[in-house]
Amino acid sequence: MSKITKIQVDSIQSIGAQYYNASQIETLIENKKKGRNWKELIFVAEIQSQIVGFSALSLIEPTINGVFVDPVFIRQGIGQKLLTALEKEAVKNRTRCLWVSASLNAVPFYESQGYQTIRRNTILLPSGVPIPVVTMKKVLIPPTRAEIIVTQLIYILVILFLLFAVVLRLLFGG
Repeated sequence: MSKITKIQVDSIQSIGAQYYNASQIETLIENKKKGRNWKELIFVAEIQSQIVGFSALSLIEPTINGVFVDPVFIRQGIGQKLLTALEKEAVKNRTRCLWVSASLNAVPFYESQGYQTIRRNTILLPSGVPIPVVTMKKVLIPPTRAEIIVTQLIYILVILFLLFAVVLRLLFGG
């Protein structure tokens, strides 16, 4: 766990510093140093028995808790492999869609892996310092044709029911 924390801190200091101010960097580092206490599945990447990256999948929600690669080893496909392992596990568990609150520096990485920006927002860590992030998602298991048809039929039935209710109200006043 100490190596994972070190990878996070090193990554935040070297890569995140281009996107966040000193106060935000300090807050992020202090938050990461507290350790990981979520229910999650962690995948690690190793080179010659040295942990060089990890990814974490929440076991509670369809959410990625992080993908971090030691800055010395970035741009070698390690992050992509870690994300792929995480996505395969999610599909195995029949997760249709994965979400991530991506740091600003991670947005291009997630976009390159098929994630779409949903919205920009801010998270507040316990210190109260606002941290801008981007909420992103990727559909892992698209709906089947039958599911699409059933959903459309339900919408049509709801609209017909509402129209029927309006007509009855107009006819019988009430």
